[in-house]
Amino acid sequence: MRICPKCGHVDPEWWRPAAFHQHIDYAQMDVVAEFEPEIIEALKGKPAGTVVYLDPFAYWKSPKSETIRRCSIEDYKIKGKSVPQERVSHNPQHT
Repeated sequence: MRICPKCGHVDPEWWRPAAFHQHIDYAQMDVVAEFEPEIIEALKGKPAGTVVYLDPFAYWKSPKSETIRRCSIEDYKIKGKSVPQERVSHNPQHT
C-alpha cells in the first residue's frame, strides 16, 4: 500500500508492490473486478500483456497468473514493464 507524502492519498489495500520491480503494483483479477470494474472492462478481450492507459496508471494482465499489474504512466514510459519479453540464451550454439 502506498501513501502520497504530498496529499495523503492512500492506495486501496488490494494493490501490492511487486517483489522485484518497485514501480509496479499488482492485484488479483477477481478483486479488481469487484472494486474497480472499469479496469477489467478496459482490458476485456485484449491479450495478456496488452497495456491500457487509465490516467494516472498503465494496466496490463499478467500472462502467467490471474493478476492485473499497474504502474504510473510516467514510469511505464521510462521503464516499461521491466519484464523480458523473451529469454535470451547466453550460451551461443557452435555449428
